[in-house]
Amino acid sequence: MKELPDQLRDLDQKLRSVRFRARESFKPELLGRLHRGESPAHRSEILSWRRQLVAAAVAVLTGGAALGLAGLIPWRGSVVVNVDRCCYDLDGGGHADDGVLVLAERDSKVHRLRVYEDLDGSRSYTPGDIVRLDRGDEPALHGLAGDSIITIERCCLDFDGGGPDDDGLLVMGVPPDRVLMAAIYETGGGARKRDPVLAGWPLR
Repeated sequence: MKELPDQLRDLDQKLRSVRFRARESFKPELLGRLHRGESPAHRSEILSWRRQLVAAAVAVLTGGAALGLAGLIPWRGSVVVNVDRCCYDLDGGGHADDGVLVLAERDSKVHRLRVYEDLDGSRSYTPGDIVRLDRGDEPALHGLAGDSIITIERCCLDFDGGGPDDDGLLVMGVPPDRVLMAAIYETGGGARKRDPVLAGWPLR
């Protein structure tokens, strides 16, 4: 490798000396926000939150708490997992570049569901990706678009972290890039017995 030019040597030494150290209160603050399902209200806050999340990930790994980063977070006595599934055409744009990020109790309640577009081709959610839909505990239709609405289904995968590939994903949107509603449902026999609605597939 060629030697660095003199004018870059000083900059190189400064960059190599940079060390990251998060304040001690940051990790509890971040986990508290995740527990409450908080979402920043403004774009500037979203960008700041994303930067903090990346910083927290580094701090958590450095501290040896990789279990929390893997998504195993206690939620009022239950175990909550983060499930990231990619890549499909979920917005009707014609390209399999969309994913779904689900925060849920294993095989049970969904606390948050996001449909995103995988802009960087990482086949997973990263801070630079576009979120097409971000919903809370309950499925809801976000906007109306008349006859141009399409329905997309993906089955069968493990969308709720329960283990078996017994879940389906239902997405309603307007091509090429609007997502109006997204929900998961269980296709197993147990789900049919619990609720006859939608041919035994209650949306979560």
